[in-house]
Amino acid sequence: MKLSEKTKKSIAKLVEKDFVIDVLNQHLAKYYQDFKEIKSIELNPFKRHLGVTSAVFVVEYKIKYINLAAQIKDLDIFVSAHSDGSREGAYKKTNILYEYGFSKGKYRVTRPLFFLDEQKAFFYVASPGKSFFDFFTQDVLADLSNSMQLMTAWIKKLHSFDTKVTNFKWPKFDILDMVPAPERFVKNFYESDQKLGQKIETLINDLDQMDKEFRKTIGPILVYGDFHPENVIIKSLETQDIEMIDFTDIALGDPMMDIGTFIQQFDFMGHNFVSRQTMNQYKQSFVETYFAKDLKDIDIEYINRINLYQSWAAMRTTVFLFYMKDVFNPIQDLLEDSVQYLELAKNNKRSLNVN
Repeated sequence: MKLSEKTKKSIAKLVEKDFVIDVLNQHLAKYYQDFKEIKSIELNPFKRHLGVTSAVFVVEYKIKYINLAAQIKDLDIFVSAHSDGSREGAYKKTNILYEYGFSKGKYRVTRPLFFLDEQKAFFYVASPGKSFFDFFTQDVLADLSNSMQLMTAWIKKLHSFDTKVTNFKWPKFDILDMVPAPERFVKNFYESDQKLGQKIETLINDLDQMDKEFRKTIGPILVYGDFHPENVIIKSLETQDIEMIDFTDIALGDPMMDIGTFIQQFDFMGHNFVSRQTMNQYKQSFVETYFAKDLKDIDIEYINRINLYQSWAAMRTTVFLFYMKDVFNPIQDLLEDSVQYLELAKNNKRSLNVN
């Protein structure tokens, strides 16, 4: 459906300085008791997409404000907006996690502020530090063990979250609920290459069937849904605390989805920076730390479910790269990885690696 000009103009206001200052002056006193007014603001757009059918903006606001004692203080705020309205859900979910256990201590979520209906925009406080991805790509010999342990502890805390503490209706994860939808991208794959289309259609059907079988016995467990190195924010590799961002995809699902997604995305994003042997060791260590068991002692069904979601994550990235026509993308290799991860799951193989 074509996006209306009214919606485009509303979301585009998020990079208009006067509009943003007015909004922040109206809202910030609710969250900062010493706030008086904005003195200056610097806008840094990270995403600024106004398309025919969608609009997506992510903007950082570096703020200097005057407090009630006439002092100048700094504040770093982000806004994330999407024309599909999904950021309202992210705002509500982040609020619940922030209110119930993730606002302080070692394992936190980004601090939510407010949501603007007209702009479909979620305002939140910038998390201190850099993404985990930045650290291991800047130093290929860095020891990632401490950070990996923090991540497993954070995700275990989320998986033990009591979803009954509020009346919020958490969405349910569906392996086929993707953008674009499988009906579309399978058709496009066939149009590009007949063998490629057949391969991904078979893969999608197998993934869906196996996922449905596993989920028959899984209760209402909260999963992150988009667990990857760029959503993990830390101050250093030696830090003792961690903050997570972007809760758009949080839902009820299989906790092994988070484990499988993370180790596959870490592998995909890091294979050019971390040696294959070291990468395989980190992936195994991540899973062993989560279960507090050696790989050989973990129930094979858990291993199969992890590999199912490694396959799904690799397939999802394959689709994403397929539509990036302007760059070189080796999707054949990645699609083959997806097939091989699923073969591990089908054949009860006690392995997390296909390379």
